[in-house]
Amino acid sequence: MSSQSLNQLPDATCGTGTDSVPVFNCIVILSRDPATARLRGRIANLADISADGNAERELLMALTKRFKATVQDCVQNQRAIPWIEPPVQPAPGEMQRFIPIHL
Repeated sequence: MSSQSLNQLPDATCGTGTDSVPVFNCIVILSRDPATARLRGRIANLADISADGNAERELLMALTKRFKATVQDCVQNQRAIPWIEPPVQPAPGEMQRFIPIHL
């Protein structure tokens, strides 16, 4: 199990099935462009995923959709997930968000 995967329970806990649902840790780094006041975000633990937005919520939604699509594609096609180990750390003035992603 990668350090990017979150711990899984062996069985579903809500009584709807026996399979566990994979959950992955999406680490997002946010910064604000001082000239335009737009937010810029990038995934710190998966390469080549970034986006811009006017509001944090819309930016996080865009980034997590791309993160999930990339991880899902790797899992479905039995390819290694291209994690960045260790994840990129935020620079001064940047913010970090941790988001669990269920596949």
